[in-house]
Amino acid sequence: MNRFAEFYVDQLEADLNWREQELAILRKQLLQTRIGSTQEVTFLRTNLAMIYAHYEGFCKFALGVYIDALEKLALKRVDLRWVIASQSLTQFHTELKNVSDPSEYFNKLFTELDTHLNEKATYQKPENVANLWPDLLMSWQSRLGLDTKMVQNEQTRLESLVTTRNHIAHGKKLTVSNRAELDAHAKAATLAMHEVAVGIADALDNKLYLRSSQVMTIFPHAIT
Repeated sequence: MNRFAEFYVDQLEADLNWREQELAILRKQLLQTRIGSTQEVTFLRTNLAMIYAHYEGFCKFALGVYIDALEKLALKRVDLRWVIASQSLTQFHTELKNVSDPSEYFNKLFTELDTHLNEKATYQKPENVANLWPDLLMSWQSRLGLDTKMVQNEQTRLESLVTTRNHIAHGKKLTVSNRAELDAHAKAATLAMHEVAVGIADALDNKLYLRSSQVMTIFPHAIT
């Protein structure tokens, strides 16, 4: 792994490790309780809430680390894969949406787009995201060119994780009834977290954020 990638991947590994260690301690405490006891119900709730907290916390942290890396590279949009470059054009997109006259719209598009493509890319971060539903996570992965297969496979379970955590946060009755179901939620969260981490590590190590070739106009840029 190249040194640049290693610097950021080390941050991901350190953050993931402490989260997994904490979840392991909580699960051990659950296993020491008697099935059907008040203590078990308490630890089922505690474990579920913390599984969600670490799922959301790590995914947001990891995506932020990847964005930090991209910002450190200070690449122009024209040098990035289109899926990433286009997401960096949010402000320009907003400006275009406010132009109602077709002539003015296309004039602005074609006269200003090349300038924006040759500027350094800027990125949004998922800092203010709450309730990390799987479709929201996949949208963030996609806009950064990361694979979403594992999150998609676990979508139903992750939706249940978010819903149940919300029930707990609002004082509703626990809907995870036993340890096996809790473990299924933990597995889904872990697979999602690892997919995000591995995707970012692979992207940084193999420079998957870069275009494979240079282009001179927006049209080949958008389709290649």
